[in-house]
Amino acid sequence: MANYTNYSNATDPLQTATPEEYGNRYFMIFLVTAEIIIAIVSLVSNFLVVYAFVAYKKLRTSVTNYFVISLAVSDILTSGLVTAFKADMNSKRYLWTHGLFMCHLYTTMFLLALPSSVINLCAVTVDRYLVLRMPLRYTTLMPPKRAVGIICFLWIYAIVWSCLPILGWNVTNGASVLQNGYCYHSSTNLYNNLMNVINFLFPMVFMAIFWVLIYSIVRKHRKRVLKIERSLSRNTNDSSNSSNNTNGEVYAMTQLTARNEKTEEKRLRRNVRGSRFIGFIVVLFYFCWLPYVSLSVIGNICVSCMARVPPILYEVFLALGFLNSALNPFLYPFHDKHFKAAFKDMWKKLRSKAISTLLQSHGKGAVFI
Repeated sequence: MANYTNYSNATDPLQTATPEEYGNRYFMIFLVTAEIIIAIVSLVSNFLVVYAFVAYKKLRTSVTNYFVISLAVSDILTSGLVTAFKADMNSKRYLWTHGLFMCHLYTTMFLLALPSSVINLCAVTVDRYLVLRMPLRYTTLMPPKRAVGIICFLWIYAIVWSCLPILGWNVTNGASVLQNGYCYHSSTNLYNNLMNVINFLFPMVFMAIFWVLIYSIVRKHRKRVLKIERSLSRNTNDSSNSSNNTNGEVYAMTQLTARNEKTEEKRLRRNVRGSRFIGFIVVLFYFCWLPYVSLSVIGNICVSCMARVPPILYEVFLALGFLNSALNPFLYPFHDKHFKAAFKDMWKKLRSKAISTLLQSHGKGAVFI
């Protein structure tokens, strides 16, 4: 993720915008309010997702959930260290009031937000493919420890990429990124282009290929489910006939076959449903981030083109990208029934505690005559 404004420019179109260029004052108030709400909702909901994963053992039985939690951590960092600071800057007309260290942290986290999410989505896509393609070998191929190792490697990769500008690949020539009260992005156009291509466009193609493969497997699974349903229907008729027969062994075999096929049907349906959920998360991610990244790519290739783009459009597209972090947690309960059960349990405990506290406060304040 790279800001299309460049440190090497004599002026920054975002940070020197006139009130007219900056946009309607009331719209900017709306935008800042929206970003604050997005940050709060994203932080609270993603923290609840992580807490549920840690507190409820059943959620840790699914390896896919490890990648989901990694994505939730990425959303927490994005909302807490990028969205919140961006809202603060927008409210102050881009003035930075948090010092040099926080400026470096903000710009680094800004660059970390996109690749950390993309690579986690790539990992969960491959995980879904393995679940569908090799269901019997999956538990051997992807034990929890291996999943944790993969997640650690992916985070190291994303962190290294985001730190390259502060490690020297920048256009500051030794100057501070904090100048005249503004916090500048110091990444070069080459870095920005590579970031967008390697950490956004390539993964998009990669995931598209895998989802074509997943779709073909899902179609086969659907046919298999229909075949099993027809087989179960026949077995039901056979078992009713066999139960009237003296041959108990035939009846027992029919019942065993029916149970095995029913178990297989449930497994196939669960895998298909899980794949649909992950696919929806991937589509939602690209729907939210593609407008901003497209604008960034155009800006890096044709700087003069950006002069005709209203700065407010950049802000709207970026806010749309931030929105993705707040939407994801509301989708997780549809992926895993254990997530749904965990959230219901947390809500019951929270409500019970609130009622208990309320009753205690009323009890202490009561006056008996």
